[in-house]
Amino acid sequence: MEKREKLQYAMVFAVDLLALVISTSAAWLVLDRGLGVILKYSGEDIFQFVLILLLAFLLVFLIAESAQNITRRSVRAELWDCLRVDSLLAAVLAVFLLITKAPLLESRYLYVGLLSANLVVLFAMRCGLKRYLNRTFYKGSMASLVGVVTTSDRAPSFIRELKSDWSIRIIGVALVDAGSNAPDSIASVPVRAGFDGFMEWLRRESLDEVYINLPYATGESLQPFLEEMESMGLVIHLNVPALERFFPKNEKDTWGPRLRGGIEQRDGVPLVTIAPTNHKTTDLLLKRLMDILGSIVGILISIPIIAIVAIPLKLESKGPLFFKQKRVGLNGRVFSIYKLRSMYQDAEQRKKELMDKNEMQGFMFKVDDDPRITRVGRFIRRTSIDELPQFWNVLRGQMSLVGTRPPTLDEYERYQSHHKRRLSMKPGITGLWQVSGRSDIKDFEEVVRLDVWYIDNWSLKLDVKLLFKTVGVVLRRTGAE
Repeated sequence: MEKREKLQYAMVFAVDLLALVISTSAAWLVLDRGLGVILKYSGEDIFQFVLILLLAFLLVFLIAESAQNITRRSVRAELWDCLRVDSLLAAVLAVFLLITKAPLLESRYLYVGLLSANLVVLFAMRCGLKRYLNRTFYKGSMASLVGVVTTSDRAPSFIRELKSDWSIRIIGVALVDAGSNAPDSIASVPVRAGFDGFMEWLRRESLDEVYINLPYATGESLQPFLEEMESMGLVIHLNVPALERFFPKNEKDTWGPRLRGGIEQRDGVPLVTIAPTNHKTTDLLLKRLMDILGSIVGILISIPIIAIVAIPLKLESKGPLFFKQKRVGLNGRVFSIYKLRSMYQDAEQRKKELMDKNEMQGFMFKVDDDPRITRVGRFIRRTSIDELPQFWNVLRGQMSLVGTRPPTLDEYERYQSHHKRRLSMKPGITGLWQVSGRSDIKDFEEVVRLDVWYIDNWSLKLDVKLLFKTVGVVLRRTGAE
């Protein structure tokens, strides 16, 4: 399965399970509290029934889930699929109740009421999910930001096909065959560049994926472009002209059709995916869950600490307690990072005066004994207390507990293509560079090397290891300035 397939699968599972919970609760309330037609059962009997119902649900979901994309199914097809699922659930549940001789087998009112309510609630919630995916999801932070590189004749139908995908938001299109007469937009997607400028556009744009649909005889002319895109950390979907005859345009979409090797089709165009890294969707979801739980705990711990340091910090220098700054996150997304203010109020203006004292080689700025830092600020930096407000960024999904350092806008503007690779995962409060003695690292290319190594070798185990190392670094007060 692709990432977007797995995500939709998880969403359908959650919706179906929630529909069953709502249906069971509603049926029990109406039949027991309202009509009084359900016999009195012990807590053990009810618990047994709930377990049997959940087991029946899991079995039915595994064997009955449709292979067709839910966003492409008509309302009639959705109703039929809900009826099919509900009927299978009725059959499996009846068999399980008979085999286990569960006491609630006698309650035919509950059996009929539960399944009737489930059909109605399931249909309504799936229609709601369909509407959310088709009309709302692509506007959110979880959607993939996509660029398209194609030709004028291929662009209209190809873009319309991509726009029907709920999981992506098309940022722009580059028409490599168009000159000065190129249209401003195609299918409401802005035309950003032609052949001469499409790579420059890809370098500066915030993108997760690039779709390339070009009529090429061999891939040799594309090789340098593909290599640069890969070095930027972009996921590339490249068309394969030799296979186009196997993918008719009028073929209805399910999640394919696909040939062996993971080739998919879009608008009759076979595409092979080139990804610099291949992280499991389930691992990424667990990482996000760990971020949510960790950030909540972090915020609760941070509140009293911030309250204590706020008084001397405010007394020493004028200015707000919190410092907000634009930073660059996942694949070029710009967000506002939050820290406790550790510098005087005019620090950004004075930075230009100190550029000739920069000790870093490359696109980062660091000065020993920075005169812009207050005395309290030096303490909260040494103890990493200034980083505590970033738990809010983690909770919002802009950052992760563990990741790479998010660059400032001026640093990002000077990036070369291979530097963008370090932004192909969310930035983190801590990371490999931070626990490797960041005060001793003077070369930006070394920072990039550490970040890329972390991305290529990422695992949940590595994140946990780096979190424990961070605690040690903070307690020893090493590696931070």
